[in-house]
Amino acid sequence: MTKALTRRLSGRRLSEVIDSGEYPQLRAVIYARASNAVKGRKVSVASQIATGRKFCSQHGIAVVAVLVDNNLSGSRYATEERQDYNEALRLLSTGQANTLWTWENSRAQRNLSVFAKLRDILEKVGGYWAYDDRIYDMNDPDDRIDTAEDAVDAERESEKIRKRTRRGVEARAMEGLWAGPLGYGYRIVYDQRTGEAHREVDPETAPIAEAIVDRLIEEPNASVLVRELIEAGVPCARGHAWRADHVKKLQHLSKDPHGWAKLIDSLSTAQQEAAYEALVRARKDTPSQVAQQMNREQWDHPLPGEWNVSKVRNIALSPVIAGLRVFRKQIIGKGVWQPIISDRKRALIVARLGDPSRSTVRDGTRVKYLQTGILLCGICETPTRSTPLHRARPGYRCPHGHLMRDMERTDAYVVEAVLTRLESEDARELFRYEDQADELTKAVATARELRARLDGFTDSAASGGIGPERLSRIEAKLVPQIEAAEERVRQIGVSPVVADLLGADARSVWAGLSLSQQREVLRAVVTPRLLPTKGGRAPFNPDDIMLTWLGAPASIPGVDKPFDDEDLLAEVS
Repeated sequence: MTKALTRRLSGRRLSEVIDSGEYPQLRAVIYARASNAVKGRKVSVASQIATGRKFCSQHGIAVVAVLVDNNLSGSRYATEERQDYNEALRLLSTGQANTLWTWENSRAQRNLSVFAKLRDILEKVGGYWAYDDRIYDMNDPDDRIDTAEDAVDAERESEKIRKRTRRGVEARAMEGLWAGPLGYGYRIVYDQRTGEAHREVDPETAPIAEAIVDRLIEEPNASVLVRELIEAGVPCARGHAWRADHVKKLQHLSKDPHGWAKLIDSLSTAQQEAAYEALVRARKDTPSQVAQQMNREQWDHPLPGEWNVSKVRNIALSPVIAGLRVFRKQIIGKGVWQPIISDRKRALIVARLGDPSRSTVRDGTRVKYLQTGILLCGICETPTRSTPLHRARPGYRCPHGHLMRDMERTDAYVVEAVLTRLESEDARELFRYEDQADELTKAVATARELRARLDGFTDSAASGGIGPERLSRIEAKLVPQIEAAEERVRQIGVSPVVADLLGADARSVWAGLSLSQQREVLRAVVTPRLLPTKGGRAPFNPDDIMLTWLGAPASIPGVDKPFDDEDLLAEVS
């Protein structure tokens, strides 16, 4: 046995120990890993374990533990932690084992920094690494070099695989082929002859997706829509689909006896069985693996999802339902699948929900007054809040204490001015938005691009990449362009509610609108501001309210005049 082992040993130190008759007792951790959990890969893991046991048995090596990380990457781009690999390192570092056995060098890792950690542990404890039918002594310089060269090859192969994969993904994107998870409104069908999977419009969920878009174009109050979907009993998008975070949540809840008991009591028998099944599987598989298995086997969900604002907005703003192909977070053209909504609806919904100026607008069901958050303080430009005024009569006030005004009179004045303007003969031309889909889409994209560019420069300044002086120059260039671009978005993307108000019927239509719809009209038509008035209790004076009307076209920097200051860009490149 000693001779057979010596033939497979590498390194002078271990050979010298054996020659002296002091045969070391090797205690091994058998570690197996595969990157995918498909059937073939599971067999591969089993083969690795069988080979490891055979090697240890032949050479009298005691097996301390057999650990497996299935469906997990060992590359530097891995997104999930390998729990069993960490356990292997713990056993080695504490001396419970002194040998790691793997099928090959790359089964332990494809990342040089991970290799360095393993090497340091084995060197510190005087341990060994067995792979490719050899044992390497990590206290021997030649062996360390050999394993390092193999580790470099493993990482190089990982990079080659990633490069080929990325090129393949890019090629599919350029062809407009589908990629990523199945979008809401679509289903998978299989060709009976070839077995190839295709995506097609789902006759059950596609109408719901289009209805969500139509509803939010009419009234962009996602909170109200969520309540309506729940009350109507519409099945939630992916509400019964298992995800890794669901499995983790069950694991967390299971550690709290009181919370777990309450959860179990609230579940049906089928849901209880599913919850326990997920916990059992999570003991040997990763949360993502468990989620995939539970979905594939169609287990009931103990934590079913419900409609919320994020789900509704994500469906409405998804480029997929408009037939658009996204690559690296950018729309690159049309996809090969059938769209659910038209280009015009896509442009309108982007204006309603994707307008950068609306990023902080969240009316929901909590807003009670017409102009809170819309009426600005003319001194500090801060949105006003509601506050009791003159013996419980509500009013608008600047949160910094600059101004305060009677709410009822202020609302009456602003509404009258808005309705008068909408009744005018030139209102339809002033607020038109029909047939401007392409221009609207371009304006939204320009606003986002400029804002992202400024954010990038700001982050660079925060990390010391550029100095305050250069950042100030960049801001002086970009901020006016951003403001103009966002203003253009507002001007083109006028609310469809406004279209119904144009003309002689404006007042009767206004009376039938909900509070959130009325607020949307104000945002699309006017920016009201409170100006200082004379005296603490001076009579209400309309002249102390400034109305800035929206709708007049503006020149868009970045569209009409591109941002191309090469010298400035060179400074921050």
